[in-house]
Amino acid sequence: MDNQLPHYSRERLLGEGGMGKVYLAQDNQLQRQVAIKELTYQPKDGEVNHALQEARLLARVNHANIIQIYNVHDEGDHISLVMEYFNSKTLTQFLLESYCTLVKKLDLLQQLSAGLAAAHKSDVIHCDLKPNNILVNAQGLLKITDFGIALIASNEINNEQTDSTEGMQYGSLLYMSPEQIQKKPLDYRSDIFSFGIVAYQLMVGSHPFTLGNNGGSATDIAQRICQQTPEHAKNLMLNAPSALTDLLMEMLIQPLEQRTLTASAIENRLKHIRTALIQAEISEQATIPLSEVPLGELPLSAQLTANEYATQPIQLAENLPTPWFRQSNIAITSMTILCIMLILLYWFDQTNKVESKQVVILKPTLSDSSIMAPMQQDLVTSAVEDALRQAVINTKDMYLISQREVNAITKAYPDDLNKLRQATGASDIISTELECDNNRCKVSFSRLVANVNNSDRLAVKSEKNWLAPIDRFSAVFSTSQTQFAALFPEHSEVNQSALVQRPINEDDYRDYIELYSEIKGHGNYSADSLDQLEALLTRSPYLYAAYGLYRDTALDLYMDSKDKKYFQQLEQLLQNSPPEYRYSVFEAIDRFWLASDMGQVKAAKLQITEAKKRGADGLTILGFEAFMFFSSGKYQQAADSYANAFKLRPSTALLNNIAFSYWRLGDLTKAEYSLNEMLEIVPDNSIAQRLQVNIWLMQGKLELAISAYEKIVISLNNSKDLSNLSLAYGLNKQYIKSLEFAHKALKLSPKHPVNLLNLADIEMILGNESEAISLYQKVVIILADKDEVKSLTYLAQAYGQLKQANLAIAALTRAQALAPENGEVSYSSAIVYSLLKENASALHHVKKALKDHIGVVWFNLPWFDGLCAEFEFQQLMKKYDNATRCSI
Repeated sequence: MDNQLPHYSRERLLGEGGMGKVYLAQDNQLQRQVAIKELTYQPKDGEVNHALQEARLLARVNHANIIQIYNVHDEGDHISLVMEYFNSKTLTQFLLESYCTLVKKLDLLQQLSAGLAAAHKSDVIHCDLKPNNILVNAQGLLKITDFGIALIASNEINNEQTDSTEGMQYGSLLYMSPEQIQKKPLDYRSDIFSFGIVAYQLMVGSHPFTLGNNGGSATDIAQRICQQTPEHAKNLMLNAPSALTDLLMEMLIQPLEQRTLTASAIENRLKHIRTALIQAEISEQATIPLSEVPLGELPLSAQLTANEYATQPIQLAENLPTPWFRQSNIAITSMTILCIMLILLYWFDQTNKVESKQVVILKPTLSDSSIMAPMQQDLVTSAVEDALRQAVINTKDMYLISQREVNAITKAYPDDLNKLRQATGASDIISTELECDNNRCKVSFSRLVANVNNSDRLAVKSEKNWLAPIDRFSAVFSTSQTQFAALFPEHSEVNQSALVQRPINEDDYRDYIELYSEIKGHGNYSADSLDQLEALLTRSPYLYAAYGLYRDTALDLYMDSKDKKYFQQLEQLLQNSPPEYRYSVFEAIDRFWLASDMGQVKAAKLQITEAKKRGADGLTILGFEAFMFFSSGKYQQAADSYANAFKLRPSTALLNNIAFSYWRLGDLTKAEYSLNEMLEIVPDNSIAQRLQVNIWLMQGKLELAISAYEKIVISLNNSKDLSNLSLAYGLNKQYIKSLEFAHKALKLSPKHPVNLLNLADIEMILGNESEAISLYQKVVIILADKDEVKSLTYLAQAYGQLKQANLAIAALTRAQALAPENGEVSYSSAIVYSLLKENASALHHVKKALKDHIGVVWFNLPWFDGLCAEFEFQQLMKKYDNATRCSI
């Protein structure tokens, strides 16, 4: 073998059977132990090629309860399978040498069903499930092995009247299904029957189709499998739960059309039975006599009695009268039992719920000792990072926290992972360290969670270390996902709840990783990178991760250029995607963002409904709903949706969204409350600081606002901040400075309506009426077809300055309908009616704006000078500590 497989050194023979020998070997490249199975039989009609194809396809199945196939070597006349080495014993040996309780046996069967479910999900049928192909280690971990004759359950194979059924005779007759014995076409239900034989034998202690001590020959047993029904397990397991014995018999139903159980359903039922048994044991122990008295406090002669009481029920003598106090307590006892049953039912329901995880994937870091070339470093780290992110996305009850949100926190707090956990609401943080040379990388995964004893510190929940070759990025991807799953042993379906991975050409995967590294790693995207992604997906339509990358790139290009051709390209790509993707939750998410960015509100809402049907998590749905409410100007509903999401994931990003929704609503008190909560966690967060300054500006705290904006524009030089600084100077009557910063803002964003409106207002105040009118007209052209609250308020102000009363009032009416309690709408209404010299209406809206916490300083602008003739306005200014307003 050493000559045939030069990268491996054979150490010793582990075992041999009818289909070949299994050796323990050393992988000289990766420095790890492997098991190598040499298939030595000489089949007819090219069945070696069939087994080779099946083995290669099987390598795609990654699960903790399946022996992983690392590689396949075709030597012409035989095949060698390079597999994971698992230091273990067969199930038969394990049971002979270990004492197994009923709960432990259920645990083994649950693991077996989980592994089988993963294989079936990938359309792989084992076809030779028996105790000798089931391995268990000293810790009780079970793995299924020997998929060498597995059948790929596709229509193309099952419809062939060729050796697809003949090949099944390589299995063991003792554990075959009736249809396999009869050489009929097979599907997953064949494995269910074999599983039933193994489970029955494990639980009952005998093969279901043997008779007495002498079961007869294998041929006799095979005949009984096809013709007879085994004795019901309940007759042989008198104390076992009926749920278990009934399940055993359901797996052994002979007619194929009546055998409807799946491996996933079996796993779920076994889980429930095991949980109930464990709880029953706990409940029984909790009511044991003398259990509350430590044995050390009893006389030595009584200690044995206490132990006996602890394991056996008390037997009352027959025909003795029940004491009166026992009779009076019967009703109480019955009620107590009923309450306990109700509590247990609730407990069972709660234990069936998997705890949701909110996961941060940190960018992998390379050790200083790594000698790999920089470009190769980028590709390896990108392959690992993408694998982890896709594994989280592909796991039910896991939510991936966006990289943008993570970056915002790590930028302000680069070395504080606990701050990152608090700010993002993460339950788990996955960090990755790589130490690489030019051939391989040592990869270390760490799963960090909150320390139980000290919430200000993180604890390592689990770790995984492994060696990754750098010549095959698809292997890095798949192995990374397998190792990630091992970080969550309590989470049985990591990376298994959605799309089943298909084999991808190595060159195509490398192209994808290069694009991922360039776009996500370096932020370099272009129309050319979009074309490359499209060509890649044309070649490899099952490279599912590339669809999300394409969507993000297309929508980013649209945001930069406003060219709708990118919408059309994304729509066409999704339409041409394979059915598995086209009807998945991920496609619904893609289409939601496509529809929302196109402004197709109805279509976006339909995609929210579709995403729910396809299994999108609650956080994603709440995020979509909140986004739609906010985009439609329904800020109260947006705030409520963000608040509901916050209950599921208490993060500063959601606090910011809540604050921003209230700010848009004009409720500055609630906005500031949410913002202060955010700033308590991340006081140095620039986003929170800028929103805080915006609130100060709205409240009329001009000195605070001007000071803060001056610092912000020095570091960011953002047109929005420059415009706000201009506003603050204008409200403070520093009109020349206001004009200076208004021009700077417009130079950076010459078509932004707010910048145009602010400059127009300053020009009007300074008496430059013609310049102001030209700018107001530009605002109207930009906003005339907008139907969003803020746009409508700006439009109304522009119409008011242009003396177009009907159009101004129409825009205000629409804004009030969208947001009837919005302080900014009230303020804009006060401006328009004051400009139109309708003082009664203007005063009504002044009062409403002030009540909605619009700062009184905003009424110092010249638009309101005409209201000083009104006594009510003067009194309002006095009430809000602006008594000198009308004496200016």
